[in-house]
Amino acid sequence: MSSHEDTVVQLLREIRAGQQEQLEHYRETTSRALQIQQAAVDMQRRTARLYRIVVAVAALLAAGLILYLSSLPT
Repeated sequence: MSSHEDTVVQLLREIRAGQQEQLEHYRETTSRALQIQQAAVDMQRRTARLYRIVVAVAALLAAGLILYLSSLPT
């Protein structure tokens, strides 16, 4: 091979190595983004569950207060 061909081959190898690094970085970033999204979904589920519990307790307290107030002599 001539010097020109060697240079072209070397450049192609460098390009391929760069692409492989970029692909690995993309995979790592995508994996991390997926983990973050899953954590966010889990947190939303926990928050929604807590919200439902708080609303249910508040409704029970309100119902109890209404029953208590309605039982007071007027």
